[in-house]
Amino acid sequence: MEKILTTLAGMAKVALISTALLGVVATEAEAQFDMSLELNSRYVWRGADFGNSPSIMPEISFTYGGFEIGAWAAYATNGNPDGTEMNFFAGYTLETSAGDFSLYVTDYFFPDEPVSVFTGDAHFVEIGLSYETALSEKTSLGLSTNMFVYNDDDNAMYHEVTITQALEDFELALFSGFTTGATELYENTAFAFINVGATLSREFTVGAATPFGVSASLITNPHAERMFFVFGASIGF
Repeated sequence: MEKILTTLAGMAKVALISTALLGVVATEAEAQFDMSLELNSRYVWRGADFGNSPSIMPEISFTYGGFEIGAWAAYATNGNPDGTEMNFFAGYTLETSAGDFSLYVTDYFFPDEPVSVFTGDAHFVEIGLSYETALSEKTSLGLSTNMFVYNDDDNAMYHEVTITQALEDFELALFSGFTTGATELYENTAFAFINVGATLSREFTVGAATPFGVSASLITNPHAERMFFVFGASIGF
C-alpha cells in the first residue's frame, strides 16, 4: 500500500506541474457545466451486468481548461439494489501534438448497501490513466489502465484497448478489456479477457442545439462466458 501511495503522490506532482505550465501558456480557459441523462436496456460494466434491468443514468460535470469534476449515477428501473450506484470523479487531460493524456480518479459507492455512505467502507477508489491519438483522419486509438487503490485488497487492475472508426453517419468502436492477476472483483485467477465487443453510435442535434445520441453494443465476457446486447439513448443539456 505504501508503494501505491508513493506512486499516487508522484502522479499528483505531475498534475500540479502540468497545471502550473497550463496557467503560464494559456491566456484564458473556458468554464462549463454539462448535464446529461442516459437510458440503457442494461447496465453492463466491464463485462458484468449490474441489476439485470434497464438503467437510468444521470450525470453532471464541470470543466475548466483541462480539468473536469462531476458525479454520475445508475438506477435500475426494477428497483434492484445491485443496479444502484453513485460515483464522484475528477480528472485532468493534457492535449499534445502526440495525443491526449488523461489522469483521473473515481470514487464508487452503492447507496443501497447496508453501510453508511459517510464511512470509508462504503467507498472504492480507483485511479486511471488513458491515452488517445488519431491514427488517421477517421480512425483513433485509445489505451487505458485502471487500478483500485482503496478498499480492494487485490488492487484489481483493468486495461482496455479501443479502436474508433468514423463512418458516414455513425461511429464504430471496437474494444478489448482485460485484467491481470487474481482478483475477487473480476472473478479471475490469472490474466483474462472480460470485456470484448463493439459499439455502434450516432449523434443528433434536437431543436436548436440539444445533443441527442443513440448506441447499440454487443458485449462479451469470454472469461465468464457471457454475452450482452445493450441499446442506449442519451440527451445532453
